[in-house]
Amino acid sequence: HPSLGLPPLPISMVRLATVLCALLSCAEAFRPAPRAWGGHVAARSSVRMAVSKGDLVDAIAARAGVSKKMAGAVLSSALDVIVESVADGNKVSLVGFGTFDSKERAAREGRNPQTGEKMQIAATVAPTFSFGKGFKDACKRSYSASVATRTLNGHEAP
Repeated sequence: HPSLGLPPLPISMVRLATVLCALLSCAEAFRPAPRAWGGHVAARSSVRMAVSKGDLVDAIAARAGVSKKMAGAVLSSALDVIVESVADGNKVSLVGFGTFDSKERAAREGRNPQTGEKMQIAATVAPTFSFGKGFKDACKRSYSASVATRTLNGHEAP
């Protein structure tokens, strides 16, 4: 921002920053509730659930105090900007969350798994994601808490 003495950003980066600020302020506190199984609530670590885009939209709307329509627009816009930026060869780094990037893969020789015959695999570019320290630390804390809970409830720790 110019008032902070920083150079002006291209409009796509301004759009990305605005959308991600709104998204990340909501996403950090998103904690899906454990699902009930057979009349009791299973421990968080024993239940692996998929969180859909709709679930994220609901959590963002509740956390930010905005409509689901607005939250959906922010989430979609953030994802679109990230995809466009990485597809254009840019790295998108969100401190504490992670870094989206792309990696070139050279052409190589492989084998057809059905026939075993050699084949040439073309060079390609693949998207990558590296988890940030904050993200990793949150997962470690959650895992440690679930191990402690299972141990207190008489279950063996893994």
